[in-house]
Amino acid sequence: AVPIELYRGEKHMDVELFMYYQGQYISYKGKGQNWTDVDTQKLTEFGVTELFVKFNSKAAHREYLEVNLVKILSRPNASIQKKALVLYELSDPMLSTIHTTPGSAEAINSASGYVRSCIKYLNDRGALPELVQLSCRNLTEHAHALHVSAYAIALAKSLGIRAYDEIFALGLGGILHDIGKSKVANEILNKAEELQNEEWLAIREHAKLGEEILGTKSIVPALSKRIVLEHHERPNGKGYPNGIKTPHPFSKMISIADAFNTLTSQKVYAPGMKPYDALKHLVVGVKGGEFDPTYLKAFVEMLSK
Repeated sequence: AVPIELYRGEKHMDVELFMYYQGQYISYKGKGQNWTDVDTQKLTEFGVTELFVKFNSKAAHREYLEVNLVKILSRPNASIQKKALVLYELSDPMLSTIHTTPGSAEAINSASGYVRSCIKYLNDRGALPELVQLSCRNLTEHAHALHVSAYAIALAKSLGIRAYDEIFALGLGGILHDIGKSKVANEILNKAEELQNEEWLAIREHAKLGEEILGTKSIVPALSKRIVLEHHERPNGKGYPNGIKTPHPFSKMISIADAFNTLTSQKVYAPGMKPYDALKHLVVGVKGGEFDPTYLKAFVEMLSK
């Protein structure tokens, strides 16, 4: 599957595109053909959001999406809106391996390539507001990982952090922060009712499980692994899994980005808040020692620009 946004308005298709209709893949547009306004109108009317391309392997599929994402993000004439939408639409197919095969090299490579694309996208002036607008959509694991990573990268840059290795480790920590949830039962993760005590305890294990999954992965920076372990720790010592009061500064940034995106996204058990209301909620959290006041102030200022 490839999102339509990858091709909308493009000329000279580099591959043949197929539609899936009544159990069959039907050729929709041949290689070398152009995309027209008629295509957009026709597919919108039929509610088609993705087309299909033939690949020999999942790795080839991921590589194709990554190359095309980088290509679109590099185009000076492509709008920020289109870049944001393509980045968002590709979060699911590019990051799906993380939660299906969390221990695989393919999953880590996919996450790493996606973080580099996030950094590239956020180098565009005014790029973040476009992602904020998309954050009100349903809270899928992959879209959530994208937003947490992007918010944290933008926050670090606003604070003057420029070292690429540090920005990359932060972004990868954001993409992988919930990887431990791959070991938690789906019926708990997707439960609409209030969690029972044992279910809540299972959820709280995901930070430690995430660190264990990444523990032997030498290609994941140590700082990214620490972020995964600490993203639910709080300065007041009431976080988990270890109740420490001194999480790494990047872990504090991820915790703010994680909370903000969770609050503003549509969930199975609650509607999303408006960004202003979510920020007010986080300010209350600062007063209780849940979030770092310096980083939250910078986060609010960043979003208000």
